[in-house]
Amino acid sequence: MNRILVFLSLLFSASALPSELQVRLSGTIQISVENGTIDADLQLENIPKLQDYLIFLNSGFNIQYFRNQNNSSNYAIQKIYNNNYSYESFGYYLPDSTGEGKFLPPTMQFKYTGKFPVINNMDKASDRGDWKGNIAFNGKTIRTDGFQTAWYPILYDIDKDKRYDKLSYDLTVTCLDCKSIYVNGSKPVSATHASFKRQKPVSINLFAGDYDIAKQKGSYYLNSGLSAPQMSQLGKLTSSYEKYYEEKLSLSYGESVVYIHTPPVTKIDSWLFVSYPSIVTINHEKGGLSSLFDESESNWFKPFIAHELAHYYFGAFRTFNSELGDMFSESFSEYLSLKLTEQLIGKKNYLEIINKKLIKLEGKTFTAFKDVNINSDYGSRNQYVYNYAPIIWLAIEREIGEEKMWLWLNRMLTAETEYTNYEFMINTLDSVLNDKNQLAFLIENYFSNSNAINHAQLFLKQPKNDI
Repeated sequence: MNRILVFLSLLFSASALPSELQVRLSGTIQISVENGTIDADLQLENIPKLQDYLIFLNSGFNIQYFRNQNNSSNYAIQKIYNNNYSYESFGYYLPDSTGEGKFLPPTMQFKYTGKFPVINNMDKASDRGDWKGNIAFNGKTIRTDGFQTAWYPILYDIDKDKRYDKLSYDLTVTCLDCKSIYVNGSKPVSATHASFKRQKPVSINLFAGDYDIAKQKGSYYLNSGLSAPQMSQLGKLTSSYEKYYEEKLSLSYGESVVYIHTPPVTKIDSWLFVSYPSIVTINHEKGGLSSLFDESESNWFKPFIAHELAHYYFGAFRTFNSELGDMFSESFSEYLSLKLTEQLIGKKNYLEIINKKLIKLEGKTFTAFKDVNINSDYGSRNQYVYNYAPIIWLAIEREIGEEKMWLWLNRMLTAETEYTNYEFMINTLDSVLNDKNQLAFLIENYFSNSNAINHAQLFLKQPKNDI
């Protein structure tokens, strides 16, 4: 690893992430996994001064009040839904005295309750319909993510397209019909009542219910179904992937991950998501995560783990906003996974994945990066962020070389900016290339060209030594 580059990267990172008073969440949560209920009495502190904002809470909650810091009076609230950024939530705000604007106090209290379906009988469950943003009760556990479910109040700065889902916290959780409780970023506990505190901000997903907790070499495994040797094997795999990313990006990886397994509330759905430091695997495998070690398909899961681990950088280390933010987070995580697959998992696995992506993209046209103004411009979002954009990144890597590509990703993660938009992407690339003619060529062929995929496909089908 280039130690000078690492040092400069960390300095650059520090300037890109200016110190500010962290928004803090405190209070109590009461849960019943058997009844599907959540009762929350929470407080947000250190709320920044925002002109145009919303406070997101899951649409399944009934609000008792938004209350002032002194607990002496309730605030009047307005509720809206905007399909561009509301997801599973309603957005709330406090109208000012004129009724035309908004005001936002530095501290606010929230009390609300929700009752959600408990899907504990698969005979009557839907085939599909579970998803990351679902507050999911399956009769044995509750599963939430932190960003999308908005089970706690999430402040959203509309002007800067910034969500304050990563918070420090001091929370007390009670679940009398639970065996174990985990709040993201804290140690899981075997109890029905526990307090959780964390100073470093994190997106606060919640996993509680009837499950076992295991720990090995600093990592926790919740409801994993893994034997001790399997946990050791997965731990070694994880460490090797983290080291690869550290060395290539010249940025240290974060804390140890927590592996979670839980069944979906549908018959067929199966997927993974990351809410760092948690990686959540959702499927009906009776052996939990042990199916990952099926020798007949020993490598199938490794690129998925690589993708989720890459989200530490593109998602946790830096959160991306603006119209291309979602694409940056997912497509660069997928690109990192592809590079790791080629180097550490196997060239055969890498080529199989690339060929599948190229087949899916054959004959398709896509909105050029430069012309994306809102998320709907992606067309098929999954196709755009998981197949189209990663193929474009691979082609650009061929054009500029791996060394400059890794340096560009480092700049994407560390360069100071308010908006991670198209201009930010081009400016960081420009700072790496230092070649206006090459930059103009890349813009013309890849960034502003609706037929960029055709150029990329032809380019990638050529052997590297012919380029």
